Amino acid sequence: MSPILVITCPSGKQSSHLIPLLYNKSTYTLRLAAHTQASATKLRTQYPSAEVLSTDLANLTDCLALLKGATAIYAVLPSLHSREKEMGFNLVDAAVADSQRPGNVFEHFVLSSVLSTQHRGLMQHDLKSYVEERLFLSPLNWTVLKPTNFISYPVARLAAQEKPVMEKLWSPDVASSLIALADLAAASEVVLREREKHYLAEYQLCSTMPVSDREVCEEIGRQIGKSIDIRTPTFETGVNNLLGYLYGGKGLEVYVDAAPAEFRLAAQGDLRGDLVRDEAERLVLFYGRRGLVGSPNILRWLLGREPMTVAEWVKKKLDGVGVE
Repeated sequence: MSPILVITCPSGKQSSHLIPLLYNKSTYTLRLAAHTQASATKLRTQYPSAEVLSTDLANLTDCLALLKGATAIYAVLPSLHSREKEMGFNLVDAAVADSQRPGNVFEHFVLSSVLSTQHRGLMQHDLKSYVEERLFLSPLNWTVLKPTNFISYPVARLAAQEKPVMEKLWSPDVASSLIALADLAAASEVVLREREKHYLAEYQLCSTMPVSDREVCEEIGRQIGKSIDIRTPTFETGVNNLLGYLYGGKGLEVYVDAAPAEFRLAAQGDLRGDLVRDEAERLVLFYGRRGLVGSPNILRWLLGREPMTVAEWVKKKLDGVGVE
């Protein structure tokens, strides 16, 4: 059997783009960590050749079972989760434990973190920085990927509207660097396949230089031949839109009100939805003033090509190509 690669959050935005690049390839046998029974059933149908384990990442015993006999892990932690740090610690500690048992085969811990964990005012960035430190202090061979915000806009909805309206998360004039999930998946596949070449490396990953929502919407409008009414959301609306994007199931086309968001989070196993809302509020305030900025240089080097531009991403969405 090929070496085992563990992938967490396999139904999430990142992993769902990565898995097709790895599935039924000779490099790895996939072991997928399903968070719910419904997710496990869906994953077994999608990927019948993969091993699917129902796993609570907040439970160290579950993480030890998940990593047993594995060669590598692609660790994605749930976005804006009140126990994200504990989950990350459990995965690192489980990998260390497995690497120290007789006959171990564990070789590579790939952590998908976030661009600029130095921004301590952002709660989810700060939590990820502790997980990074836990990994850095371990005896493992590691690689830390640091993607910026994903390119994610409801292009199909805007194209279908007679008079399209776009209201996202914060001021449309604040610029951030963005990454296409297809680019992130391709870069992750390179790191996992080349392995030793990327040990002990931290990679800041951006497809674009800083670009604002207004500029992106102008490009969408150009390609659909319509003028988009770009609105600035209130703070509460921006927070609800963010929670809807993360937990609503249909991206930014589903918005949730304050109370349902907490219930929705609890239903997904996070009992402290109030803490998640704290994280979302900090994020909207920070990004609404400063954005999240970085360079495409490292991603360009990893891919061996130019990263996807906003114009290319919009065209792929309109053509029905599978990009986020």
